[in-house]
Amino acid sequence: MIRYLGFLIILVSVVSLWGCNEESQEERFIMEGIVAEVSDAHVFIYEEQPGIDRILTKEEVTSKSIQSSSFGFDEKLSDIEVGDKVKVWYDVLDTRLPGSGHGTKIELIKRP
Repeated sequence: MIRYLGFLIILVSVVSLWGCNEESQEERFIMEGIVAEVSDAHVFIYEEQPGIDRILTKEEVTSKSIQSSSFGFDEKLSDIEVGDKVKVWYDVLDTRLPGSGHGTKIELIKRP
């Protein structure tokens, strides 16, 4: 009986730790940026640049090698416009410049 109780305690501990690890891993796959281009289910964002007060185009971002990524979503994007500051959750990202990946969630942070 004591062996089963010990096994049960270890099992509950492992499952609890595994659940915490999944939550923190999900938080790592987030990118914030300024929207340079948006279409039905795609968004191209770049890292905010200090000292630049205007919205950059996709061509300007790529020519200056600014950290940027394009994300495709399974659903149509609504209420996202060029110039918005957004937060994108993603599950896959190709890190070439510009990066590209699959977005799972997008949240508006600030409008210009």
